Amino acid sequence: MNLILLLFMALPQDYINLIMEQKYDEALQYCEEMISRGRDTYKWEIERADIYLDKLQDYDEAVKLYKELTEKYQKKDGWLYYRLALACELNENYLDAAKAYEVVATKYRKAPLDSFALNGVERCFKKNYQEYVALVNGYKITRLELDEELGKRSPFARKDEKAMLDQMILQRLLYENALNYGIPKTELFKEEMSNSRRSLLLDEVYATEVIEKSKPSEKDMKKYYYKNRKNYMIREQVRGKEIVVESDSLAQFLLDSLKKDIASFDSLAKLYSTARSKASGGNMGIVYKGVRPKPVDKALFKAELNKVIGVIPFDDKFGIYIVTDHKPKRYRKFEEVKNQIETALKAENLKKVEKKFLKKLRKRAKIKIYSKKVENDSILSEDRVVAVVNGREILYKDVEVRNASQPQFAKTDLSREEEFKKLLDKMIDDELKLEFGERHKYFLNDGYIAKLKDARKRLMESGLYRKVVVEAVSVDSQEVKDFYKEHKEDFKIPEIVRCKEIVVDSLPLAEELRTILKQTPEKFDSLAREHSKAPTAKRGGVTGTIRRGMKPKKYEEIAFKLEPGEISKVFSADDSTYTILTVVEHNPASYRTFEEVKKSIETNLLRQKQRDVANEFIEKIKAEAKIEIFLSEEKPKEETKKEDEEKKENK
Repeated sequence: MNLILLLFMALPQDYINLIMEQKYDEALQYCEEMISRGRDTYKWEIERADIYLDKLQDYDEAVKLYKELTEKYQKKDGWLYYRLALACELNENYLDAAKAYEVVATKYRKAPLDSFALNGVERCFKKNYQEYVALVNGYKITRLELDEELGKRSPFARKDEKAMLDQMILQRLLYENALNYGIPKTELFKEEMSNSRRSLLLDEVYATEVIEKSKPSEKDMKKYYYKNRKNYMIREQVRGKEIVVESDSLAQFLLDSLKKDIASFDSLAKLYSTARSKASGGNMGIVYKGVRPKPVDKALFKAELNKVIGVIPFDDKFGIYIVTDHKPKRYRKFEEVKNQIETALKAENLKKVEKKFLKKLRKRAKIKIYSKKVENDSILSEDRVVAVVNGREILYKDVEVRNASQPQFAKTDLSREEEFKKLLDKMIDDELKLEFGERHKYFLNDGYIAKLKDARKRLMESGLYRKVVVEAVSVDSQEVKDFYKEHKEDFKIPEIVRCKEIVVDSLPLAEELRTILKQTPEKFDSLAREHSKAPTAKRGGVTGTIRRGMKPKKYEEIAFKLEPGEISKVFSADDSTYTILTVVEHNPASYRTFEEVKKSIETNLLRQKQRDVANEFIEKIKAEAKIEIFLSEEKPKEETKKEDEEKKENK
């Protein structure tokens, strides 16, 4: 939904640039100066409050400013009450938020404001619902909220209400502690939140200006339907049964039988037919016109229903048929294919609409591009200005950062002028879309707000984990060395041999082969392929790696004592076969060096410490919190069984 018709559109470029460059303190000063001059005071007071709401996320101040505006100005504005409702909701004052949303929904019924307000009313209703399932330090978790979360899970997970509620309680505790630890005030959180906000605003602009406007009208869809009606034709079709044989006389015999007893068609098809349909009693399924050989096709589509037809000769075969259903050619109705057409036209429109939108943005913008191919990297400065968009500079290093942040498959070679320009154009388009979103207040959109709340909660949790766990835990080199010494056996590389083997059933043959091998050991591979009955014969007897415990005891005693190249005596490992071995490689047991395993030990120790600290922290905040749960607990099965037995006795 478009917010272009908002009252406050024509914001000065120098002010917008402060917002785009995230110079919010200067932007606030700008607002204060404009207010003090008495120019469009209401507009600039709204703008000031918007900075606290969306940019600084200072919801206390935003609520205060919006409330003052509702009291100060006689001429009321639905968007002002909507802003007040949003600020109250984000500040977890759901009662006041619901009241403000209700004012908008009842007094300012204008799209898209009315639908935004109704969604807000619904969200607040869930929070203000009087049936609680838990209180966490006074914060209410309602039955409606729990049911909503359960509804997102699989049917199996839905049964475990307590587990779901425990998870919701933990999420609330983590959020509260993130606030207590001052996570929103950290520079890293501000940077991550800024990146999320930028991404969400771009998504909202795209959803509103491209996706929404790519939806085809009913008129366009019907026009497309009639123009492409042939694509929705369902060909003439029949259903029936068949018997196909390779003898005319047999076919005539079967036809005579069927004329006497048509009910025997299935059994005769199973007995005599050579067609693939014989297993199903000759059932052909759906047959479209023009698919079968011409004589058969002609007969099938002229046949009376449930009458035996034949014998039909074709391709040196003879067929007998019965048609049970015949449907003429028809066209699928518009309503049947409406969704399919809408999807196709929408996909077709997306690129056109986006191209038109970007063209309009570029036409109104002041863009200067300085990028040219630089042959000598030594004269390339990271701070070199490569473009200016409405007075805002894009530096070469900005392009490098953008390229580095992309997935590996999307990264480009910036030394190539064409590739560089392509990425720069994309950055310019994003700048223009973001500015458009800021000017038209897309941060008030319902879709943006919902996603922003989720992003903020997620970043608060990760920021808390970083503060409490990651920054608090470390592993020094001595700990790593001590672990290596104490667990050295864990890094042991077991003794291994690689052998070649010949396994035969006859002792005389085995002795004969050993005699040959003693004289010409290079024949081991060929003799193994020719005589061995072991699975290794195809590989010339090669066994692969053998560790102790993998082979019979007798086998290992010989294998691990042989020198490389030495031919073993003939031995029997299982009383039924005779084996000859030679060792290709023998590696004694050893230990991986400290340097080899140092990094993995450090990583594992760090992870274990982090897990321990995280678990301790969770237990601590649970113990310190005041948690009340109001779920009705199920009685143990034994207790329920005992009660049932007592009831029976009383009867």
